[in-house]
Amino acid sequence: MDSDFLSNIELYFVPRSKTNDLGNDFIETITLSGEEFNHVVRVMRHDTGDELFVTDGEGYIFKCRISSIGKLSLELSKEETMRYANKYANITFCLPKLKSPDRFEFALEKCVELGVTNFIVYDADKSVAKGDKTDRWNKILISAMKQSLRSYLPAIRSVKNLEKISLLEGEKIIFDQEAELRFTDFQTDLHKKYFFIFGPEGGFSSRELLALKSAMKFSLTPNRLRAETAVISAASILSMK
Repeated sequence: MDSDFLSNIELYFVPRSKTNDLGNDFIETITLSGEEFNHVVRVMRHDTGDELFVTDGEGYIFKCRISSIGKLSLELSKEETMRYANKYANITFCLPKLKSPDRFEFALEKCVELGVTNFIVYDADKSVAKGDKTDRWNKILISAMKQSLRSYLPAIRSVKNLEKISLLEGEKIIFDQEAELRFTDFQTDLHKKYFFIFGPEGGFSSRELLALKSAMKFSLTPNRLRAETAVISAASILSMK
């Protein structure tokens, strides 16, 4: 069933697998192990009979109760199933690698908290930082999903350059301080795919702008923003619509 968003709960993550279809009403128990088990038992000091909430990262949140605790795992009994819609399924945030990894990871985290569920990370012509840190980014995504009580684990991938994104099917949107269109007036069409492309420190190169010549331009604010601030501002505006 669809449900309102929850608050003041502890949310844990158990990925769905072929043998563990958590959304199936016939599945009555959920097994918690690894880091999640350690956090429940050794950090939060939960015991048999305590109430917990679990998400599969695919739109479901389950209200559960601890039925048994072993040495390496615990068993949860499902009491209620809540299903949520992903209103950002057709939107992808395309983020450049920034000079400061901390600023980049902060922007990534805040976007997840605000509901963004699809990310592409690219090497801009003016990017300083290089390298694929997908494993670390995925840990940030999981943590942010649980912290903000979201039910969708965001997907993230890397591409080598902006041209790769320009070839993807969907509407491309870039942000320009001097653009006539205001992003606060932007309306999404659920039948379209959107790629919100953010520039790095120093902006897009002339080569990248050529690849994006057909992109729509929107202004976020009248003043110039840092790259990570622009990303968070766009996510904030979307979340208020």
